[in-house]
Amino acid sequence: MSTNISQSSESQNLTQLKIERLQLSVRKGWMPPPRISVPQWADDYRKLAKEAGSTSGNWETSTVEIARGPMLAATESGVHVVTVMCCTQLMKTALLENLFGYFAHLDPCPILLLQPKEEAAEQFSKERISPLVRVTPVLRKIIGDSKQKSSKETILYKAFTGGFLALAGAGSPDNLARRPIRVLLADEVDKYPITREGDPITLAEERTATFGLTWLSVRACSPTVEDESRIADSYAESDQRRASVVCPHCGHRQFLDFFKHVQWSKEGDKHLTKSAMIHCECCGAGWSEGERLRALQTIRWHQTRPFECCGSRHSPLFEYDQAWRANDENSVAAVWKWSESPRHAVYRAICPDCGKEAVDNHHAGYQASKLFSPWQKDKPSDIAGKYIKAKGDPDKEQAWWNTQMGLPHRPNHGKQLPVDILLARREVFPAIVPDGVALLTAGVDTQDDRFEITITGWGRDEESWSVSHDVIYGDLETDEPWKRLDAYLKQIWRRGDGRGLNIMATCMDSGGHHTQKVYEFAKERLGRRVWAIKGESAQHGRRNPVWPTKRPTSKSKASFRPIIIGVNSAKDVVRGRLHLDPPAPGAAAAGYMHFPDDRDLGYFNQLLAERLVYKVTAGQRYSVWEQIPGRANEALDTLVYSYAALCGLKHMGLKLNVRAANLEANPEKFLPAPAVPEEKISYELPGAVIEEPTPVKRKQISKLLPQ
Repeated sequence: MSTNISQSSESQNLTQLKIERLQLSVRKGWMPPPRISVPQWADDYRKLAKEAGSTSGNWETSTVEIARGPMLAATESGVHVVTVMCCTQLMKTALLENLFGYFAHLDPCPILLLQPKEEAAEQFSKERISPLVRVTPVLRKIIGDSKQKSSKETILYKAFTGGFLALAGAGSPDNLARRPIRVLLADEVDKYPITREGDPITLAEERTATFGLTWLSVRACSPTVEDESRIADSYAESDQRRASVVCPHCGHRQFLDFFKHVQWSKEGDKHLTKSAMIHCECCGAGWSEGERLRALQTIRWHQTRPFECCGSRHSPLFEYDQAWRANDENSVAAVWKWSESPRHAVYRAICPDCGKEAVDNHHAGYQASKLFSPWQKDKPSDIAGKYIKAKGDPDKEQAWWNTQMGLPHRPNHGKQLPVDILLARREVFPAIVPDGVALLTAGVDTQDDRFEITITGWGRDEESWSVSHDVIYGDLETDEPWKRLDAYLKQIWRRGDGRGLNIMATCMDSGGHHTQKVYEFAKERLGRRVWAIKGESAQHGRRNPVWPTKRPTSKSKASFRPIIIGVNSAKDVVRGRLHLDPPAPGAAAAGYMHFPDDRDLGYFNQLLAERLVYKVTAGQRYSVWEQIPGRANEALDTLVYSYAALCGLKHMGLKLNVRAANLEANPEKFLPAPAVPEEKISYELPGAVIEEPTPVKRKQISKLLPQ
């Protein structure tokens, strides 16, 4: 009897325990999710998978303090668009992962994560999302067992109560219009194509229309090229938040800038970049690496977008700089108001006149460089070393700006260049051919009634001197002007000591109205390397090599054809070199272009007569050079052709630096000075005395080089 009573009592206790657990579950189900921020969620719940990074265990936002601001923006009242433009390996991926985890766990809703291509979406799912779900218990409970779904659905679709995560490639409009979403996470946006229906981000954001005031769009990417970068354009449209830190020595709050704050020692021309460190702009103290890492814990984000209020235009960064330099103890408070809650924190820009918040926060933009990185390989000394190695190489310079600074790169060839700068750089040449010139090339532009010719002298590392720019007028349907052109190209060009150089190669435009006559002229003078050329069609902004690398076939050898040159590439080089800073007097400067003092305003206007324009075809954005309406461009064309002639010589085996060194060591290898002074002949107009041409045997390029 007692045994039955005991069993009945235990059964009642178990039943009561189940009831209490059920009641607790019901109460939890009806409880609203905790109102915490994204970084708080990550600190409380997120775990790190070993295969997804260098560490595992609990997530700590303080490790990457720079990421706290963008994560807080997701729960900041009024924010609907977040743009993150920053360097590589800093915070973009972690931000997207934490946003997914936060919304899936605490605020479930339809989420779309975009990658440039579907293959990238699959990779992100496998390498980032799946490990995150597996090691984070609160996500593992709600996402479910992947084995219960098809392989395709498992990779690109994660369902949970109240919502889902869909991953897709940005190139398909069907992926973007398939379902309503509340949160858009757009990764690597600079790599998105333009679809047949328009911009992928715009199309995807249209799917958030039914969610009223709760929608969110997050765009993340390292920038690429200025005027071509989608993330840079997005940041420019935002409130342009920048991060500041406090100096560990004097307490001054400053916005870290590589060129303003990073300094290193030099020994002569040698840069000792290992000594590079941040220096405070206020007290001048250098920060050790430990001090820099401690300073990162003081990061605050500020709206810096210029604005107009009370009848005046204001620039927060400029006004802050003025305030602290005037020893204003309240310099920060004079420009920004600190706005903080458990779910957001930011310095809002205020009008100095009325004190109102002056910049809307609908679109919160964040930009950061590797100076804010906590990782060991991103010390200021490492950044400085990469900067010195990249300097002078356009491709490496772009990579440095994008990956280290988190800023778009503006290639020199695309920048505007005031003509006054070129006019001010004119020099007095000591002779027609300055010392340092190792060979001459010519570029000939064929017009209806004239030839325009540029003679360029080339030295070490393609430093160049504009030796001459001349015009030969005449009726090009007759032989007479062609004879003058031939005589012009056979001239000897003299140095200050009387020694001379012939033109080693000439590129002649064959794309005008006298194509056949150019072919005949060039074919008869192949021994002097007079080459008929034609600019490539350059569809979609293609950048082919300046000189073609394809070898002629037996069929093409049997018929005369012009050489197709990469004009866009050649103009990139020429225009980029026009932006190089002048060297010190007497110093060498790789690629620098020297111009004599007899070049006038019209000449330089022609050099700048084309501009780089951007177009979109079949979803691809590209750049091409186009002539400015109403501007002549013969000076530019002939300089480009002259450069193409140099590229042709190099393709044939010329080693410019070797030739320059040999001529410098053995000046007697130049053509000898004349026994009696020569009279300069003008070939501009008919009537010039022209000697009958003598046949010239073609020589191998190697025999033209000093032995």
